[in-house]
Amino acid sequence: MSRPSVRRAVPACAAVAASVLALASCGQGSGGHAAGRSTVSPHITTASRAPGSTSETARMKQATSVVAGVPGGVLLEGGAERVRDGIHTRPVLAGGKTYRLVLTCLGQGGARLTVGAATTGSATAGAGVAVPCDRSVVQRRIGGDGPVRVDVDGVKGATGVLAWRINTL
Repeated sequence: MSRPSVRRAVPACAAVAASVLALASCGQGSGGHAAGRSTVSPHITTASRAPGSTSETARMKQATSVVAGVPGGVLLEGGAERVRDGIHTRPVLAGGKTYRLVLTCLGQGGARLTVGAATTGSATAGAGVAVPCDRSVVQRRIGGDGPVRVDVDGVKGATGVLAWRINTL
């Protein structure tokens, strides 16, 4: 008598498993986010893939802690990324306000920061500020006047993580 109930339970379990799988896959779409990123909150972004190792996770926490330790105003946006992924953001800054970009890199090698008007396109090669991957904090004041292009790209062979934030002053 228990055999018929087992046979009925197996298809029911399979149906439940299929439903759970379908719901899980619905939540993994792009959701309108930029490729390779997911939004943690409206203003904080992180790499969408899980870090490759425990040491990378620890570095992200350390880098975020370094940036958070720098006093600042109200957070506009920020996040943590792998050096190889870089940071590429286009915040819209309110005119007449001043903002501060705070950036650090933990790892080996370095990166290059470029900031400019979002409408000007890419910066010329060699332009920008060097960012060493040695826990140094790089800060830059930015005047608000519409969309701004902030790019941080790792130099050849650089590894590690970047943490950053933009605050109002």
